[in-house]
Amino acid sequence: MVSKTFAKFVGEILRKHRKARFLSQEELAERADLASKMVSLIERFERNPTVPTVNVADSFAKAMDVPLWRLVKDA
Repeated sequence: MVSKTFAKFVGEILRKHRKARFLSQEELAERADLASKMVSLIERFERNPTVPTVNVADSFAKAMDVPLWRLVKDA
C-alpha cells in the first residue's frame, strides 16, 4: 500500500495543476474521462494512489496537457 504522505502529495499536486488551469473538478474529470468523485477523493487524500491510480494520474495529466513526469516530479 502507498503511504498516506504520498497520497497527500498527489492530491496537492493535482489540485495545484487543476487550479492553475482554472478547471473545476467536474471539468477535469470530463476531460480525463473519469468520474468527478474520483478527482474529489484524490484531492481530499481519501483515495490512496495504486497501480490503477497511476493510470488515472496519466489521464489527469493528459487532460491538463501536463506530462505525467511533471506531476510526479512536483509530488
